[in-house]
Amino acid sequence: MQMCAQISSGKLAGKVKQCMDVLVDTIDGNSAIARSMADAPEIDGVVKVVKGGKLKIGGFADVEITGSSDHDLEAKEIQAN
Repeated sequence: MQMCAQISSGKLAGKVKQCMDVLVDTIDGNSAIARSMADAPEIDGVVKVVKGGKLKIGGFADVEITGSSDHDLEAKEIQAN
């Protein structure tokens, strides 16, 4: 398990500063819990969108990945101009 966590952590760290489209699964306070097109619900990690509490559940959001952990990503919403 420790080896898997190290591999996952390295792969997710490589996604920092990338932009992606995510599907919002739920709202947790002022954050949205979402997933990318490569993530299966309840199996893969999540993308936590900080200050994403106003996003719509079931909707898509463009985000920039700002951080990572062993299994999850953290992101901020990209505001449309």
